[in-house]
Amino acid sequence: MKDSIGNHKKFNSRDCLVPILFLHAHEECINEHVIELMDKFQKIGIIDYSIIADIETGIVIDGHHRFEALRRMNAILAPVHLVDYKDENITVRNWRENEPTITKEEIIRQVNEGKLYPPKTTRHDIAYPRHPVNIPLDILLG
Repeated sequence: MKDSIGNHKKFNSRDCLVPILFLHAHEECINEHVIELMDKFQKIGIIDYSIIADIETGIVIDGHHRFEALRRMNAILAPVHLVDYKDENITVRNWRENEPTITKEEIIRQVNEGKLYPPKTTRHDIAYPRHPVNIPLDILLG
């Protein structure tokens, strides 16, 4: 079986470079944070950590601000840690108390409808230790 970007699905997760057009945000970003990341990436010349996204849909699970910074910089590729969003070990909860819990299904539906949640609406718990990837920015910009 192959996933939507043509890789064989014989893994739980993997790090790779994917076309930025494959990725889809489900939350809006805080503009100041995006600008800070753009400045940081340009200053150090690398992208330090991967975005985490679903291998089937490209939905960004973690790293919305990194994704938006790369998108605004006209990146062609993005470093991504691909996971199976259907995995029961990936859970979602709210950042703020007293708000209704949002499910993965609601997130997928929201993305499919082209709608975004406000910044920091969802918080995904993922058993994935984040290791630096240190990808040169030049590679991502083409």
